[in-house]
Amino acid sequence: MIADWYASHRTAHLGVPEVAALAASLPAGASVLDVGCGTGLPLTRVLVEHGCVVMGVDSSRELLARFQANFPHVPVRCAPIQSCDLQPRAFDAAIAWGVLFHLRHEAQAQAIANIARALKPGAAFLFTAGDVHGSMDGTPMHGVPFRYHSYSIDGYRELLRTHGLTLDATYKDSGGNVCFQSRKTG
Repeated sequence: MIADWYASHRTAHLGVPEVAALAASLPAGASVLDVGCGTGLPLTRVLVEHGCVVMGVDSSRELLARFQANFPHVPVRCAPIQSCDLQPRAFDAAIAWGVLFHLRHEAQAQAIANIARALKPGAAFLFTAGDVHGSMDGTPMHGVPFRYHSYSIDGYRELLRTHGLTLDATYKDSGGNVCFQSRKTG
């Protein structure tokens, strides 16, 4: 089962410094949407330890069962982010680490639109994605083939702008993931 494999392999510290920096920039008790939260380890833990009020969203019931065992008091929604029912202007920040590039281009656009609607003005949105427009076959995970999809950096900049977000910075984390740091403008 892919959930078992993921739970045992997603223990590295990828994203921890970036999410810790985001959490440290937020006011105490900030509400944060964790998109594709998986088991919550290690990123939800970082947010909770910084005093954030987190809501996790993932489409895998198996991963969310592990999430709830790790964080029994953190609310979750089992749904694809592009169609998840989120309250408008409810979150001070959102993260989507290692998830958007699993969605086809149209679904990524829907996901970003949905996340943008859920962010308060000035809210940060930190996510990882590719930086070259297109789709490619990735290395199978535990025998399950994956296809990855991304826009170019300019493509993401335009997509974010369309949904009221400004791309502030892009950089690579220690694992070589391209990080996009954006903010809700209105």
